[in-house]
Amino acid sequence: MSGQAVTPMLRPLPNLRVKQEHLLTEVAFVTIGQSPRDDVVPSILDLARTPIRATQFGVLDNLDEAALAVMAPGLDAPKLVSRLRSGHEIYLDKVRTTLCLLDMLEAIDRQGFDLIVLLCTCHIPELRALNLRTPFIEPQRLMDVSAVGLLTGLCRVALIFPTRQAVTHRSYEGVDTVTSWLSPYTYAQEDPGWTERLDAVLIGVDLIVMHCVGFSEEIRVILQHRYKCPVLIPLRVIAAAIDLIVQENPGS
Repeated sequence: MSGQAVTPMLRPLPNLRVKQEHLLTEVAFVTIGQSPRDDVVPSILDLARTPIRATQFGVLDNLDEAALAVMAPGLDAPKLVSRLRSGHEIYLDKVRTTLCLLDMLEAIDRQGFDLIVLLCTCHIPELRALNLRTPFIEPQRLMDVSAVGLLTGLCRVALIFPTRQAVTHRSYEGVDTVTSWLSPYTYAQEDPGWTERLDAVLIGVDLIVMHCVGFSEEIRVILQHRYKCPVLIPLRVIAAAIDLIVQENPGS
């Protein structure tokens, strides 16, 4: 019996790319310097298990040289430090930068992101007064909470800040706390004495807490190998917080 050739009916495959993009968590990363922060955001995306579409914003984006000069701190004014798009370090007036940052965060809050991540660990009390609808990660608070959670059984903790001016003599209850500084942006090129400076306070500590988002995995590995203790950097804490928030809010 002869039969007719039958052309199989093929179902179209689902558009996997569209599906994957739909599942991405929309995260706004905000720096007080210039975006993109190619030294920071790719590392966070690698560390986080959450699929993320990252959009970056910078307080100093689109500012020309004259406008950047206006953001410079006065001689005795409180300072912040960040990174320019070129990779260079920049010092900023804390009051002016904070005002610009608050305005930017409020504007980003209206853009429909799933999460806003601040790429700064400086203590900025004005952030507490914001009434954002979007979940917001403030690394400075995360670092302190994470460090306190690791203190059980420890005797000596070190806090490392990004500049000499940023060093504050903070302490954690029940442990000896020492401080020093290291620029995450210029230490390798412009600070030949950084190892001797850190050796003076870090030898024998039980935990090192790095208070700047610019501290990289490379720096963490160097210090952990040199001082034989855990090193807490914001990149890892931020990535873990993103995963936790997204798991708690899977429908966002």
